[in-house]
Amino acid sequence: MLTGRKVPFTLAFAVLVALAFGVSCHGFFVDPTLTSLAITPATPTISAQAPGNTQQFSAVGVFNDGSSGSTPVSWSSSDASTVASINSSTGLATAIAVGTTTITATSTKLPTITATTQLTVVPGNVTSITVTPSNQSRTSAAGFTLTAKDQGGNDISSSVTWTFTVQGTGTVETGITGAAGSSGGEDFTVGTLSPSVSFPVNLSAVASLTVSGKTVSSTAVLVTLTS
Repeated sequence: MLTGRKVPFTLAFAVLVALAFGVSCHGFFVDPTLTSLAITPATPTISAQAPGNTQQFSAVGVFNDGSSGSTPVSWSSSDASTVASINSSTGLATAIAVGTTTITATSTKLPTITATTQLTVVPGNVTSITVTPSNQSRTSAAGFTLTAKDQGGNDISSSVTWTFTVQGTGTVETGITGAAGSSGGEDFTVGTLSPSVSFPVNLSAVASLTVSGKTVSSTAVLVTLTS
């Protein structure tokens, strides 16, 4: 009789052990919680024309246990109909026209968690760049304006990279910030120049554009800062 009762007792004990083990495992192996997202690549530039008119984005999740890895997201573009569209599932962006758009990745598990980056679309067939005016003199407080145009006369001032060097020395100056001008061109604000200079100072300004590994640069123009 004792033997006959041992089997169900043993089974019951095994079930209890299994349940306890399962609860224990669940407590030790809780899925980590997503805390933030990062988008790669950051702030890329693509061409308005093929080839080079697409960009594949990916999102990496950072979790509360310090780990990182892939996590499901949905993609969107702030200017999807005018600058660049993006496949909401795959993260493949396709250029439409010259400009800048904000790319956003949103977690599908925790929609409150997002990440953004800027995608810049530049002209794809630029063979030469001309900057005007060829020389000007301004005070630092007044700032100055430069306009970069491609061989077809299109204003590409906001698409190019501007470099300012002290004329005759090759020393690159930082502290000059550009923003799209209200009537075209790029309006520059002069902050604290680094390395420091003595006024008046002659700066050589060059506009360059790199697409698909090919760089086109303008001839240097003169900007004199009198104070």
